[in-house]
Amino acid sequence: MTQSINSSWIEKLKSAKKAGLLQNDRQKIHYTFDDQSEMVEEYDAKTNILLIRKWRQKPANGLKTASASDAWTFEVGQNYEMKPVADNSLGLTESTSTPLFSRNDKNDSFEIRIRNLSYPIDTYQLTIDQEKREFVLRTTNKKYFKRFTIVDLDRLNLPLEENRLSYTHANNTLIISYKKPQAVLDFEKQVHNELKKLNMKKEGDSDCPVS
Repeated sequence: MTQSINSSWIEKLKSAKKAGLLQNDRQKIHYTFDDQSEMVEEYDAKTNILLIRKWRQKPANGLKTASASDAWTFEVGQNYEMKPVADNSLGLTESTSTPLFSRNDKNDSFEIRIRNLSYPIDTYQLTIDQEKREFVLRTTNKKYFKRFTIVDLDRLNLPLEENRLSYTHANNTLIISYKKPQAVLDFEKQVHNELKKLNMKKEGDSDCPVS
């Protein structure tokens, strides 16, 4: 039986102010919501696969500083502009061997990649905490522990199902896949139908407020 879609999130997307830009085979959509929070999504223009989703919240005090106005939080994809954090007092830089967690979407699944994990595949244990609606990853050698969510499932109020989970390991990277329920696929189709109505500017046109 097809799961019904929670309509509140699609209505929020429909009511947001939107601007679109086609640049380098990517569709970039900038949303501004009623609370002045912002979301930017980037899609592959040929496949419609979501490449980046990032958020910027309005400062609690209502004042935008230069640093606050540039503070984007990545939900999907990675911020490749971020540099290793340095401790100027000690002359130290964050280790490049630290596990790097990111989400990457496919047409039929959500995909989590954790780089710099060198342990063999049988070291990992992946479960679901239904009460907290979180995925829990731990290793038998107790060297790594991570709780994470797939926010899309929460926004649509969909159950977390163990039989949709799988994972593989290659090149020091753990790849966790969660097969998308039909309700998610239907929702994504709705979103793309809405975006077709958007006047998508092309690179070189007049300014478009897309980051």
